[in-house]
Amino acid sequence: MPRILIIVIVVIILLAGGGVTIMQQMELGPFAPSVTEDGGEGGENAANTENQQAVEFIKTLHRRGKMKPTFLALEPLVIPLFQGDKPSTTVQITVQIRVARDDAPEMRVRLTKLKDALLRDLMSFVPRYLRDNKKLEANFLGRRLKVVAERSVGRGLIDDVLVQSILDRSAGK
Repeated sequence: MPRILIIVIVVIILLAGGGVTIMQQMELGPFAPSVTEDGGEGGENAANTENQQAVEFIKTLHRRGKMKPTFLALEPLVIPLFQGDKPSTTVQITVQIRVARDDAPEMRVRLTKLKDALLRDLMSFVPRYLRDNKKLEANFLGRRLKVVAERSVGRGLIDDVLVQSILDRSAGK
């Protein structure tokens, strides 16, 4: 008798769980979206629309210069340069990323991916550039890094890439 009682209770629990799941998936009963007076859906969708409008407004203010941007500092990017099999020079580049204040939390999450993309590009670009030129130019390098950054994390998140310093250290002999 106790076995049958346990089986009946388990079946009832499974049926109740299945019923709730079906109601959620089909948006029936208490899981139905609420309808506002203007005919639009209320609840989360309305809140998301309002949040998106607020974000767009803040971005517009930022682009017009009415909001201060946020600067995210990256660890210095170190690029070793070799002559033959021996290291000849190490170039250290200090970079800051300028983003809109509302995009800063999202960019902090993506900083590792961004740093990886910048390092990969610099490892191939800097030796080729220094073959033809004596010195790296900060403005030119900043524009290049902005293009690479936008490719890696997406367009619109990064306002600018600022190259703060470029240090060229000869390897000790």
